[in-house]
Amino acid sequence: MHGEPAPDATGPEQNEAIGLYYDDFAPHYVPGWRSLEHYGPLVADFLLRTVTPECRVLDVGCGPGQLTRDLAPDVSVTGIDLSPRMLAVARAARPGGRYVRHDFHDPLPDDRGRFDVVVAVGCLEFCRDLTATLRNLADACAPGARLLVGVVEDRDAREPGRSRRAFSEDGLPGIDMHSYDATAQLGAVTAAGLSPWSYRFVPAWRHEEYSYVVRYGLWELRKDAPGT
Repeated sequence: MHGEPAPDATGPEQNEAIGLYYDDFAPHYVPGWRSLEHYGPLVADFLLRTVTPECRVLDVGCGPGQLTRDLAPDVSVTGIDLSPRMLAVARAARPGGRYVRHDFHDPLPDDRGRFDVVVAVGCLEFCRDLTATLRNLADACAPGARLLVGVVEDRDAREPGRSRRAFSEDGLPGIDMHSYDATAQLGAVTAAGLSPWSYRFVPAWRHEEYSYVVRYGLWELRKDAPGT
């Protein structure tokens, strides 16, 4: 777990591996997720405070859509993920939502519109370039949008900035989990043109294979309206 990280896989190679990994247990993901994760209530609290009638929500790395599927019917939900089977489960749970395969390292197409609320929690473990990813999310936001972003933060990492460790030698060999220290996170936030509203260092989910708790820098961010 703490050996030399593998070289970065190319984007297409990594996306294919991640998609297949999550495809394997898409129908059974939610029960297992509930037994391991800690961030669900934090996301629920954020959505309760920020989602308004008829607003547009972007669920990044949506998986089976468990974080946003129960929002009011008049709320427009778009979910993006790398796993086709996860997207199919999300689509079945919220038929009125829009669920598409997309890599958050790439800009969202303009035809997706602009979003009022963005949730990117439980997915940035695979983020190779935090600044570019946050810039893509910022570009997809309407002025005044609110974002909740969870970035893996490993305070035991030996080097500053970005560090890497194996995500799963059993399930995803050669694919690393990427973490960023708090200084790198703040730098990425500001470089993306977002305003930090709050930051917390929180337990995110328990990694059963390696018997430790992954922790996030959990950020509430805003896309400022012009002139503010």
